[in-house]
Amino acid sequence: MTHLDRYILREAVPIFLFGLVLYVGFGLISNVLPRAQWMGTAELTSILKWLALQVPYAAVQALPIAGLLAVMLAFGRLARENELMVMQAGGISVLRTARLFLLGGLFMSGLSLMLSEWVVPWANRATAVVYWNELVPARTPQFNLVGRELSVGEYTLRYDGFDAAKDELQQVRLERWQGPVMTVILAQTARLQGSTIVFRDYKVFTLDFAQLPLPDFSTLEQAEADLRGVFRAQNIGQPGAELSVRLSRSREDLEAQYAGGGFETPVSLSEWWRKLRDPRTPPRELREAKAQWHSTIALALANLMVLVLALPVAVRRATSPGTALALALVLTIAYYVAFSTGKVLALTGPLPPEAGAWGANLLGLVVGFWLGKGIYR
Repeated sequence: MTHLDRYILREAVPIFLFGLVLYVGFGLISNVLPRAQWMGTAELTSILKWLALQVPYAAVQALPIAGLLAVMLAFGRLARENELMVMQAGGISVLRTARLFLLGGLFMSGLSLMLSEWVVPWANRATAVVYWNELVPARTPQFNLVGRELSVGEYTLRYDGFDAAKDELQQVRLERWQGPVMTVILAQTARLQGSTIVFRDYKVFTLDFAQLPLPDFSTLEQAEADLRGVFRAQNIGQPGAELSVRLSRSREDLEAQYAGGGFETPVSLSEWWRKLRDPRTPPRELREAKAQWHSTIALALANLMVLVLALPVAVRRATSPGTALALALVLTIAYYVAFSTGKVLALTGPLPPEAGAWGANLLGLVVGFWLGKGIYR
């Protein structure tokens, strides 16, 4: 690392750290304000833990714009005080002075991907669990799941009531389809214990719908034989008997994913990728997996894209510190409006998921190279 590199880093690193703290703080505040009415009786330690768990996701969102702010202010000052001109007169190009920023953007992209794979899913799940169980325990998430069809791996779970005093699900149904064959478990009550659901007073039926419709029959024996082909198995538990089934997701996973509260999904990049590669994934879930996977990758690589966009703006337009801050704010808002709009369209709209997820990054690169004519050479 040369003296020039160290000089520019001393200019940019404090701004980057300030921007990171500032934008993460804004992200946390935006989560607190809509829920403040439910947190009046919560303990301070629980609130602090809940906020700390949101930091990884907020940091992934804030890294690109903190880098953008650092470039805008650092290179804006160098340009205003003609230091860049002196460097160019000495044969040092603008790109050479920005090489550490580009390496830093590459590093931050890798860091964002690692956080999105190993840290953010765990933190998002824990955020929802702490919120429901410690901040607003009177509004248990189980009530929010009553009457909903919950996809749990190869199973679909539904229950029509919840007894908070006993922590029991009521009128429970768990079903699994294997082609035309459906296995369904019906129970009066059930308990979710980690990744295991324990049924009480249960009935298990296995039905083969490939045998329907039933042919006409003329004898009772023929009718019994045909019905046995439809009802392939049944198991009626004795009063008080229990049946345990191991699920692919824990109780905390279900609460975090389905109970609401406006929290981000606790799904890692590798899980979205597995859904993408699984031929059994339903079309709606496949579209969601494509949109989420591509959006996460695009947001990580935005750490590089914003540098390409911000550098020519800082060199040519940041005529004062106030102007640099204003331009950084405009670029930040423009990028996240474009990115959020593209993600929504990727999830639900007419655009292909890949186009919606990458649209903001591609637009930023086009604008950056257009503004950077004469700089990027």
